Amino acid sequence: MFKMSLFLSFDPNSSMTFLIFQEMNWLIMLISLLFLSLSFFTFPSRSKSLSKIMFLEMGNQLKIAIKTQNDSSKIMFVSIFFLIFFSNFIGLVPNSFTSTSHITINLLISLPLWMGFFLYGWKTYSKKMFSHLVPNGTPMPLISFMVIIELISTSIRPFTLSIRLMANMVSGHLLLTLMGNTMTLKTPFMVFILSLTQLTLLSLEMGVSMIQAYVFCILLTLYSDDSDFSN
Repeated sequence: MFKMSLFLSFDPNSSMTFLIFQEMNWLIMLISLLFLSLSFFTFPSRSKSLSKIMFLEMGNQLKIAIKTQNDSSKIMFVSIFFLIFFSNFIGLVPNSFTSTSHITINLLISLPLWMGFFLYGWKTYSKKMFSHLVPNGTPMPLISFMVIIELISTSIRPFTLSIRLMANMVSGHLLLTLMGNTMTLKTPFMVFILSLTQLTLLSLEMGVSMIQAYVFCILLTLYSDDSDFSN
């Protein structure tokens, strides 16, 4: 009997037949920004109140993490949070596509921002960026070695950030898929137990979707702070 690969759900071309829908698999993550923008221009509703509460709460969290009080940077990071959160959440819907399970999408978000922070820091605060490469108290013979280590650790930040998000999304979806595939081979009692377990895992995966979006956004703010010595 033919069995589909567990990783087939991460293929944007596997769930839809027509080319236009295959392209929509990649564009569906932009629904989050559309939902966020429309919620501020509609009549009062529960969804508007919920989105406003989430927006304000995330803004308060970023106010603690970001050194600068520039409102435009807060709006950018909050938008990134909602973009990743809704992309993760939409991926939990059966037969849907999880865009954040692809490292290319995650790198498209993290790499340009990190590069902008990095170049801004070296252009504006060159001396402080050089001193940042050598931790305080480093012995003289180890200075050149520490500079290389710090440059490598700084350069891999966008990649580790993207891989972390991808790994968490893939692992959770694989567990849900494995449990769903084993239900057809079990007794009714075991199917009931597995269904409860899968519902519990699905609830945890919803929490992971929000936590990973929060971690991704907070780490980006910390990377921006490492390149900003204005305060």
